[in-house]
Amino acid sequence: MLHRRNKSKIFLLTNEQARHFGVRIYRFSNVGNHLHLLVLPGSRKGFQNFLRSITGSIALLVTGTHKGNELKRRFWDLLAFTRVLTWGREFQIVSIYFVKNLLESLGIPRNSYVFKPLPE
Repeated sequence: MLHRRNKSKIFLLTNEQARHFGVRIYRFSNVGNHLHLLVLPGSRKGFQNFLRSITGSIALLVTGTHKGNELKRRFWDLLAFTRVLTWGREFQIVSIYFVKNLLESLGIPRNSYVFKPLPE
């Protein structure tokens, strides 16, 4: 999913689907074999439809198949993992995790920087 042909398309597709289903994206990270999203859904149904839509659309985009053509093997290994966060401290901790993942993906070792959550 990090291939130059797919990376920007996946980002645009995710944002387009989020707008369509009323999901606000705060953080987005493409790790290569999975995505990290920090979102605020407008409704449970909209969030479910958003997850269903982007997972199917990304699989079709990356594999190059079309709707109606069956994939030779599964694209996703597991179901989407979701977790509900509280707005304050948990949101901040997960936001820092996104930055750490980004730095690590750029080749910067974890022991070369320190992030601390802001005091309450």
